[in-house]
Amino acid sequence: MCAPPSREPPKTVTCFRVTLNHNVFWTLVMCSFYGIADNIWSGTVVAAYLKELFGESNSAVGYVEASNGLAGLFTALPVGYLADKYKRSSICKFGAVTLVVTAVVHSGVMYWIGDEAPPAGSSKSHTAMCLFLAVMFLWGLSGGIVNGPLQALYADSTPAGDRSKYYVYLFAAYMLSSMVGPLVSIVLFQVWGDEWTLWDLKNVMLVGMGMEIVAAAFLCTVDDKHALKEEEEEGEGKGGGGGSAPRPSEADLDLVRRRRRIPYMLFCVDLLISLGSGMTVKFFPLFFKDDCKLSPVSVQLIYLAVPLVIVVASKLAQNLSKTFGRVQSILLVKAVGLTFLYVLVFFNDYLVSRPQLIVPIYLARTGLMNCTYPLQESILMDFVPKQERARWKSLESVGAFGWCGSAALGGILADKYDYTFTFLATAIIQTVGALGYALLLPLVPRKEKDLAKSASKESLTEPLLGGGEEEEREEGGSMPGVV
Repeated sequence: MCAPPSREPPKTVTCFRVTLNHNVFWTLVMCSFYGIADNIWSGTVVAAYLKELFGESNSAVGYVEASNGLAGLFTALPVGYLADKYKRSSICKFGAVTLVVTAVVHSGVMYWIGDEAPPAGSSKSHTAMCLFLAVMFLWGLSGGIVNGPLQALYADSTPAGDRSKYYVYLFAAYMLSSMVGPLVSIVLFQVWGDEWTLWDLKNVMLVGMGMEIVAAAFLCTVDDKHALKEEEEEGEGKGGGGGSAPRPSEADLDLVRRRRRIPYMLFCVDLLISLGSGMTVKFFPLFFKDDCKLSPVSVQLIYLAVPLVIVVASKLAQNLSKTFGRVQSILLVKAVGLTFLYVLVFFNDYLVSRPQLIVPIYLARTGLMNCTYPLQESILMDFVPKQERARWKSLESVGAFGWCGSAALGGILADKYDYTFTFLATAIIQTVGALGYALLLPLVPRKEKDLAKSASKESLTEPLLGGGEEEEREEGGSMPGVV
């Protein structure tokens, strides 16, 4: 008779002499292919395609992005709730199906539109806008279904005390693969012509659709039965063995109560920074195209370098956190990144005709502002109960809605004023948001391993979001989502 599934040891995979949990390994593989697909079509190329299709309108680009975020808003919490209550891997498999369906529908829409932009105001132009709004809505649904459950399962499969290291792995896998996307685009543009035409852009996007299907196949490989058991995940946090943890003092209990606010604080701060980012991220490629007069290959070379800069900066940020602490490092890195953005804004007239200067400044700003993601995720997952991780990860889709909503506003401002005006608005909003990280300084231990060794961590397993329907866990009992 077989042993109960919950008692089977988690499966591992050895690659290049490194042994990783089964879910960790296949999530890294999936994110690598997803990063390639995403950066072939969904960055520079789709923004340029939409602007060419709808008569040089930045507003149209913003509206389409807003549709994508609205879909994520609708799916975020329901999907997160289901993934916390049932098997996360089952939700991931459903997400894989939606990715394939959406890629096929998107390809069909581009074939219907053809290689020439319809006249502005024509019925075909209006229909094309409606179809693209629908397609990007479907992409938002797919992302909302996949993002929370997959990353929650990834967190379930990594040990506390070393979690930031594994999030650097995940971040590096996505970022390094993101270099392949622009590289593929460069090759395709060289083959089909280095021009901003609908025909060239459509063909590049179709290659990206094919890679989305490959990523969906790897998404089906993860399984809840290979996640770590709670005692394996928390390691020494349980106080070792099956004995009870030391009785916490009143000060310890007060600290635990205040630490329960950390996920809410992180969500609010990240949402504010996302609102700022949404106003400009989709318009930086258009800024390089329209204001700096760079060719498609030149712009793609910039976005080929971006992931490498982010990965290098993320590793430096993690090393910095070992000495100064995770929150302290986030604050420092964000401050330097924002400084570069202010330089780009206030010296724009001088820099815009000097790509040899403006491109390094943009790369430094983008690398530093994005490299703290592994540290932020490790903090979030350390302070969220295991049975609620999918819901908290899914809340990022709410942030994505704010991001895409601000993209619509950014498009309107770019049409009315210029790109630099939106960059300044981003800098101000992100400065306010970054200051919010200072509120975490007294709550997050400076050394990451100190949290795993803390006996009071036991109290952090109480639900934070809608925990009333969850059953109390007993020692050795099964967890939501674990077979």
